[in-house]
Amino acid sequence: MKIKCVIFDLDGTIAQTNELIFETFNYISRKYTGKVFTPEEIANEFFGPPEEGGIRKLIILYGDDKIKSEEFIREATKEFYSYYEMNHHKAREYEGIRDLLSSLKMAGLKLAIFTGKGRVTTSITLKKLDLEKFFDIIITGDDVKSHKPSGEGIKKILEILNLSPDEAILIGDATSDVKAAREAKVKVISALWDSLAKEKVMDMKPDITVNSIEELKKVLNYLIFKNEVSD
Repeated sequence: MKIKCVIFDLDGTIAQTNELIFETFNYISRKYTGKVFTPEEIANEFFGPPEEGGIRKLIILYGDDKIKSEEFIREATKEFYSYYEMNHHKAREYEGIRDLLSSLKMAGLKLAIFTGKGRVTTSITLKKLDLEKFFDIIITGDDVKSHKPSGEGIKKILEILNLSPDEAILIGDATSDVKAAREAKVKVISALWDSLAKEKVMDMKPDITVNSIEELKKVLNYLIFKNEVSD
């Protein structure tokens, strides 16, 4: 069947936000627990649920007993949002992604986002980068019961658009994207230009891998348009 919808991950795929996320998390961690974590530790131990879930885990595991309460977790989460927004000038969209989104949109494709980020930080990033206008559907970690690597978010997008799995394709940078796509039975393109786990992603043998947005444009041109649309 013809592909009618392209689903994108956000961090590390559309937007170069990972460093800002790590910086923001360590700002909160340093203030509430006195600890600083490496990017690998943050990704492996706290990534998955939206920000509030990661902060809850941080405070419960590493905070003093006096701050192990929902009140402090809510306060820390609000501070995370505030710091993330105030420092968002440190993030950017990947070069070429805007032109790609515009071309797909003009060609009549439905565009969606499926991200593990919470809705607050997703909205901050899309609005700050002026990318929100390209997307028909945005599914965040707050909109699903089972987070990545579950494919629930992909299935929800397909249901809303009344599409079958072979009418959509997912583009993401992480192993969780590959797993989610397989659970939802959609093809996956692994975007490796800023992946935090490039070798692990490659080991999972995704349907297609690309190392640049230019390469992604060529692959999508072939898969969707059969070379009918030029670069």
